[in-house]
This record gives sequence, C-alpha cells and structure tokens, in this order.
Amino acid sequence: MAGLGWAGLGMAMLYPILSAAVADIAHPGWRASAIGIYRFWRDLGYGLGALGLGAVAALGGQLEHAFWFAAISMLLSGALLQLWGEETHPRLNPAS
Repeated sequence: MAGLGWAGLGMAMLYPILSAAVADIAHPGWRASAIGIYRFWRDLGYGLGALGLGAVAALGGQLEHAFWFAAISMLLSGALLQLWGEETHPRLNPAS
C-alpha cells in the first residue's frame, strides 16, 4: 500500500507540469480548448493503455510481457518526439 502513496505523490507533481506546458505553448485564445484536448487524449490513453497491457499480458501468458510492451511504447514515443517534436521556448529555438 505504501507504493501507491508514492505513485500518487509522483502523479500529483507531474500533472500540473504537463498542463502548464500545454498552456504555455497554446495561444491564449485557444488555451482552454488545448488543455481540454490534452486531457481527453491523456485520459483516453489511460483506458486504452490498461486494455492494451491486459491484452498483451493475456496473449503473452506472462505479466512481464506487459512491462516490456510499456517500456518499448515509451521508448518509441520518445524517439518520435525527438524526431518530429518542435522546441517552442524562444531562447532554445531562436528561429521562431
């Protein structure tokens, strides 16, 4: 049970940062919609991710397969962000 408390603390520190990042990037006239869209996709990811991890664990026959699936998915998403993501901070991207 103690592990759940630490996970909750980590999420409590993470969520405001992610929402603030979306708010910083979005144009002020579109900011509320951007945060709503971000939260929609984040929450949809929770649901689909749980189903996907369960399916991978069931099809693979071991819970370990679900952990590898999550690790590979995170690595792939990070690689895609590195390739296609765009820096929005003016000091780090003076071209914008």
